[in-house]
Amino acid sequence: MILTYSLIILGLLIIALLAGYAWRLTRQVKAVEQRQQEEGAQAAMQLRNRQLELLQDIRFIARAVLDEQCEITEGVLRIQYLMSALDPAVWEQDELCTVRSHYQSTSSMPILDAYKQLSRKEQFKLDQQRWTLENENKTGIERELRWLVSYSFPAVTLIQ
Repeated sequence: MILTYSLIILGLLIIALLAGYAWRLTRQVKAVEQRQQEEGAQAAMQLRNRQLELLQDIRFIARAVLDEQCEITEGVLRIQYLMSALDPAVWEQDELCTVRSHYQSTSSMPILDAYKQLSRKEQFKLDQQRWTLENENKTGIERELRWLVSYSFPAVTLIQ
């Protein structure tokens, strides 16, 4: 009889220990899930902030070009870079065909140190080529940048 009671008590003790261990593991899993949720929410917020920053920068540069505070070529190069980070598909839209064409014509031109390493004659020739392209494309680029300033980027869902 004592052996039976001892085995029952031992069994209940083992069950209680296993239940306590299971409860502890469940709490740990819930804590990990909570941390993951918080990290996911934080990552989404950071991505949203980055997208908003890119969108603001694109619109700022487009307005600067429209207000003639930034050269057309510089603005187009910067906008293409920012749009490739925000929503590359927008760059391929028909509404930006002149901007895209201007980018393709000027993206291989040397800038910064590479430009400085050119002779004065080469710099002048390159500047003339760039100014000619800017004058030819100005009307179309301005129209397209006005479109871009008001474009809502619907595929970028976090900024909606």
